[in-house]
Amino acid sequence: MINVFGHINPDSDAICTAVVTAHWLNTCNREASAWRLGEASRETRFIFSEAGLPLPPLSPTRAEGTEVWLVDFTEPAQGPEWLPHCNVTGIIDHHRLGGLATRLPPEVCIKPVGSSATVLWLLMSESDRNSLPPALAILLLGAVLSDTVNLRSPTTTESDIRTVTQLCVRTGISRKSFARRLLIAKTDTTGLSPQNLLDRDLKAFVIAGTDVRIAQVEVMDRSQLSALTEPLLASLSWLARQTGAGLAVLMLTNITDNYSTLYFAGPILSDAGPCSIPGMLSRKKQLLPWLETQLNKCRSQ
Repeated sequence: MINVFGHINPDSDAICTAVVTAHWLNTCNREASAWRLGEASRETRFIFSEAGLPLPPLSPTRAEGTEVWLVDFTEPAQGPEWLPHCNVTGIIDHHRLGGLATRLPPEVCIKPVGSSATVLWLLMSESDRNSLPPALAILLLGAVLSDTVNLRSPTTTESDIRTVTQLCVRTGISRKSFARRLLIAKTDTTGLSPQNLLDRDLKAFVIAGTDVRIAQVEVMDRSQLSALTEPLLASLSWLARQTGAGLAVLMLTNITDNYSTLYFAGPILSDAGPCSIPGMLSRKKQLLPWLETQLNKCRSQ
């Protein structure tokens, strides 16, 4: 049995693409099951509801010694603590290579596109695509539109646009209506605590030798979080202390006006105040290179 899962604090791409990857492996006569390593966001639940499918179960507490396929990550810090004891035999991703070590050569498909769902769609044969149930095609469509912010993120490629077009045909879904409702669910902060907001899209990285935690919170309107900014910053400071990270970053992204405001906590960049960067929507393509430049400057001083 192949266990297929995405990173901890999973987003829609990690969960949706894991489910379709497991289905694809099964059609290739390779027994597989999909799991999730955390609670599903409101956006992810919206996508599964639209598809009429149940969420995959939470991963077993431990799964040492099992054969696994990783979806949407290769950074060991973004996986479970027992990941080094698993046999990683496959990877589908669209991020930079992390420090993952494997026992044997795995099957790897990593492409510089907007989502892992696009990578999987490109990997599938024409026959695989034509036989994919519409419900699973909805999962892929939701994953691509989520990760690319309805094809507006700078990570968006022609491959993502073609994938969305083909999936809309496969599902019979209107992209405009579906994407609008998806983004409403994606940015819904009602009733969520500051800790919930930080945890729902939190990732760990090693950048310029520094342990970094980055939480991205996306909103339609800055006023959504006006009452939560101070509690969010307190939670950010707690996160830096609790994890021992050299730097914790809150990336507060306004997807309507296309900019992000960055807040910092931890011993590194401790004197840096908040800064707003026009056009910054992507943690992967924009924030990580920006942070690497800043951290390398600190190291050289």
